[in-house]
Amino acid sequence: MEYKELTHPEKWLILGVPALFIIGYGMHLIYDLADKITLIGILAPANESLWEHLKMLLIPMISWWCIYYEVNGKKYNINKEKWIFANVTSIMFSMLTLLTFYYTYTQAFGIKSLYLDIFDLLLSVTVGQCIGLHIYKHGKGVKIQASICILIIFIILFVTFTFYPPHIPLFKDRASGLYGI
Repeated sequence: MEYKELTHPEKWLILGVPALFIIGYGMHLIYDLADKITLIGILAPANESLWEHLKMLLIPMISWWCIYYEVNGKKYNINKEKWIFANVTSIMFSMLTLLTFYYTYTQAFGIKSLYLDIFDLLLSVTVGQCIGLHIYKHGKGVKIQASICILIIFIILFVTFTFYPPHIPLFKDRASGLYGI
């Protein structure tokens, strides 16, 4: 098998796994540490619902990918459409992984474990970054407007459901039984 050195964008996405895990984990704590400031609750988990925990993926992953593109996009001749589409795909698969793994060990097997919750975040970031890298390297991309539209829809949904969550289990605070901020 031939060894091929990773490109700079590939290294950045792989480096994103531990970095995004640490940033995401830190986001879990920031709302309480910031004395429950509403603006922080829009960006970071405002309660213990699974929906709010998806914020640990959304904002860090959008930021990680966008910062790299802004700093290095021209330098490394990054295809903007493929890059943003790969970011959207990465976020969607991270969220899907987090939800699937969580519901598997809590609902299917009845396990409640802080260690599995933490591992779930790491697994989700890893899956998302790997799929995003694959899409960037091998995908065709889609119109940039479609990818940006999806990101905007995600952000609007997260802001809206922070204040007006549907009363279904995904949005219920596991600690208090309440919904939203």
